[in-house]
Amino acid sequence: MIYPGLLLQERYQVIKPMRRGGFGDTWEVDDGGTRKVLKVLYKNFPQVVELFKREAEVLNKLRHPGIPKVESDGYFIFKVEGTNELVHCLVMEKVEGSNLYEWLQLNQPISQEQAIAWLRQLVAILAQVHAQNYFHRDIKPSNIMLRPDGQLVLIDFGAVRQITETHIIKLEVEAVTKIYSQGYTAPEQFRGQAIPQSDFFALGRSFVYLLTGKQPTAFEEKPHTFELDPQSWRKSAPQLSKDLTDLIDELMEPSLEKRPQNADEILYRLAILSIESSIHPSLEDLPKPLKFGAKQLLKHELQRTLKQIRTPKIALYGRAGTGKSSLINAILGERRAEVSVARRGTLQHNSNLYYRDGWKINFVDSRGVNDTESKIAFQQAIDYIVNEQVDILLFVIPVDERNVEGDIEFLQALKLFHRQKHKTKLPVILVLNKIDRIEPGCWYPPYNLSLDSTIDFRKPKTLKEAKEANIRECIQARLNEYSGLIDTYVPICAKWNEWEDTRYNIDELALNIYNYLPDESARCGFGGAAADTSLKKAIASKFTSAAAWLAFFAVLVPIFDLERVLLIQKRLVNMIAQIAGTNQEKSQLAEKFLQKLETKPTIGRSSALSTTLAIGEAAIHYFIDQEQTKQVKKTFSQEKERLEPEFQAAFQAGNKEIYKRLKEIDVELHKRYGVKRIYDDQQEFTTF
Repeated sequence: MIYPGLLLQERYQVIKPMRRGGFGDTWEVDDGGTRKVLKVLYKNFPQVVELFKREAEVLNKLRHPGIPKVESDGYFIFKVEGTNELVHCLVMEKVEGSNLYEWLQLNQPISQEQAIAWLRQLVAILAQVHAQNYFHRDIKPSNIMLRPDGQLVLIDFGAVRQITETHIIKLEVEAVTKIYSQGYTAPEQFRGQAIPQSDFFALGRSFVYLLTGKQPTAFEEKPHTFELDPQSWRKSAPQLSKDLTDLIDELMEPSLEKRPQNADEILYRLAILSIESSIHPSLEDLPKPLKFGAKQLLKHELQRTLKQIRTPKIALYGRAGTGKSSLINAILGERRAEVSVARRGTLQHNSNLYYRDGWKINFVDSRGVNDTESKIAFQQAIDYIVNEQVDILLFVIPVDERNVEGDIEFLQALKLFHRQKHKTKLPVILVLNKIDRIEPGCWYPPYNLSLDSTIDFRKPKTLKEAKEANIRECIQARLNEYSGLIDTYVPICAKWNEWEDTRYNIDELALNIYNYLPDESARCGFGGAAADTSLKKAIASKFTSAAAWLAFFAVLVPIFDLERVLLIQKRLVNMIAQIAGTNQEKSQLAEKFLQKLETKPTIGRSSALSTTLAIGEAAIHYFIDQEQTKQVKKTFSQEKERLEPEFQAAFQAGNKEIYKRLKEIDVELHKRYGVKRIYDDQQEFTTF
C-alpha cells in the first residue's frame, strides 16, 4: 500500500516508516530535498475521516512557529493501485527534536524558570489556536515537541474542534465526540462537553508531570471532581514559588468559573511571574543582614514598575480599505486583527483589547464618517472616540488619496470636543499608508522620503529614485491638506500576509506613538505590547542598576567573596535574556555569554561594580538589540574602562561617595532608557 520509494502526487517520495497507529501510519517523505511527515489513514470510518480532514484544514489555516505547517495541497486521497481502495493522506512539516514525555525520561524535572518560559510559549500557541475559534482537546507531554533551538511545537491536531453555533447548541443538549487521555482530560471534556478552557486544564496537568517527573495519576485525586490534591503534587515540586503553583492549580481547576477565561489572561500573569522569578534567585546567596533589605528594595521597585504601567488607548480613524487592521498587525508584530474588505457605508465602532507577551494595548477603531453622508454618523464617531478617552489618534489614509470632504471638519471638531471634555490636547499622527502602490510598481526599500528642502533632489535616474520622488510628492500634498491639524506624520506600508511581507517604516511609527503618548505609564504599556524593545530595555537597565547595588552590598562583607559577585553577574545575564524572550538554552547561557565577553575574574571591590554594570549594558546590546558579538565586546570594554577609575576613586573616598556614584548611574540609565530611577531623591536607603 505505502512503501519506501513510492512517489505520491508526483512530488512526495516515501523514505521510511516513523510510527504505526490504530487507524494509520506515519511515514517520512522527501519533498524536493525537504524532509516532511506523511500521515496515512487506513480506516475509513466516517468519524475518523472527519477528524483527519479537520486536522488538515486547521493546520493549513494556522500560522505559528509552534504549530506544524501544512500547505493548501497537503491533504489528498491516494487510490491504491489495482484496487478501489482510497487512502487519506496528509503531508506536514517535520518537527525535529523529541516530545516532552521522551525528553523527561532523559532529564530532571524542569525548574521554575524553564516552566515559565515553556508555559509562555505554549499559551501563546493556544492563544493563536483559540483566536481562530478552535481548541486542541488532546494536550499532553507526548503531543508537545521540543525543537533543538528551544521552540516548543504543539502537534497532533487530529482531535481539534471548532467553536461554532452548532457546537454550542450541542453542548446544551447532548455530548459531542469524546477525546480522552487519562490524567490530562478535563471533567467537562470527559462528559463530551469540551470548550477552549479544557485545553488549560490539560496544560496544567502536563506541567505537573514536567515539574515533578510523575504522571498526574500518581497523585491523590478527589473522586467525582477530578481535583488534584494541591499539597500532594506541590511536595514533589519544592523548586516552585507559591505564585506559580497557584497558577497551575487554577489551570486545572475542575470548575470552569475558577479557571482562567482566556490565554491572554494567563500570559499577563506569566509576564509578571517571569520578572519576579528572575529577581529572587539573585538574592538568595547574599548574607542574611543584606538579603532582607535587598528583597524589600527590589520588591518595592517591581511593584512600582508594574503599577506605573497602564493599557494605552490608541484611536484608529480611517475609511474602509485604508488598511487599519493591517496596521494593528504590523504594530503588534503578529497577525491578530482580521484583515477584511469592509463594505462602504457601514457604521461600526469597536474597542478591541490585544495582548502580546502578556502586555495589553487597546485599539479604538472608528470608521471614516464620510463613508456615509449622515451628520448623525459624524457626531457618533466623535462621541465614541471622545467617550473612550483615548491617548492618541492615528489618522490613517492611503498616501495617494486626496482629502475627502468632511475629514478636516471631523478632525477640527474631534480635537475641540476632546479638549473640552478632558482638558487636554489630543495628539494626532497622520499615518500615510500604502506607499508601496505608488508608481513605478517596483519595491526596493529602504527609501529616502525626507522632505528636507536642503536635500538636492535631482531628476530620477532609476525606478527606485522615481518611486521615491512620487511618494514624496504625495506626502507633501497630504501635508498641505491637513496642515495645522496633525502633530506629525509617518509614511508606511503595513501590507503583511502569508504570501508577502512588505511592512515598511513601522518602527518609526511605533517610536512616534511612544513619544506622543501623554505619560510614562502608557508608554511602558505600549512598549511591552508593541513589537518594540523600549520596555525590555527599561526593565533590563533597572535590573542592571539593582545588580550593581547587590554587588556593592556583597563587597561590604569583610571577607570579599568573588563567587558571590560572579553569581550576581550570572543572574543578571539570565534576567536580561529572559526579558528579551530568547529561545537559547538557559542552563549554560550566562557562562557562555561571559566567555564571549572574555571577562576576567573580579579582583577588587571597585571592579565588582564596574564589571557588573558593563555586563548589564553588554547583555542589553546582545540579547535585546541582537548586536554581533564583536560589537558587544567593544561595548563591554568601553563601559568597564569608563566606570573603573570612577569607582576606584569612590572606594578611596568612602561609602558615601559610592552611594553618590550609584545614584548618578541611576540618573544616567533614566536618561538613556527612559526608566524611573531605582533611587528616590526623597528617600535614603535607611533599610541598609
